[in-house]
Amino acid sequence: MTATRKIAAVSFAAMALLLAGCASGGNAEGTAAKSEKQAEAPAASEQTKQEACTDVQTALQELSSLSSVDSSDPAAALAALKEASGTVSETAAKVGNPEVKAAADQAAVALDEYVVYLDGMVADPANADISAMSEHITSLQESVTELGTVCAS
Repeated sequence: MTATRKIAAVSFAAMALLLAGCASGGNAEGTAAKSEKQAEAPAASEQTKQEACTDVQTALQELSSLSSVDSSDPAAALAALKEASGTVSETAAKVGNPEVKAAADQAAVALDEYVVYLDGMVADPANADISAMSEHITSLQESVTELGTVCAS
């Protein structure tokens, strides 16, 4: 079980650090403004780029908060990550702005794939492909960076 904890701690820490800066990039709109926008949000097809970026970045901020999750309990940390990943996927599915949609979907897929990878690693650490971790982290980092680039332009 010690190997599982070490693997989980490294992978969750890497992901949290990766997303900590990316989740807030591209749009400085606050949570209060976000809540107001939700109340008066237009139909998805009328969604502005800024609204789409705000929605996705708010969902990604949930991931950056995972750095406080106790990684000594891999099952609990993975459950928290799965919940956050679900939020990102649901948010990406609702993006109606065509400029943001592709990048949001790509980030959601990369995160989902990382969660599946971690789930398998935690379930069977003896057969975990540790070398694949960097591929998943790179894919996730690139997709979140691309989303940030789209939102910043």
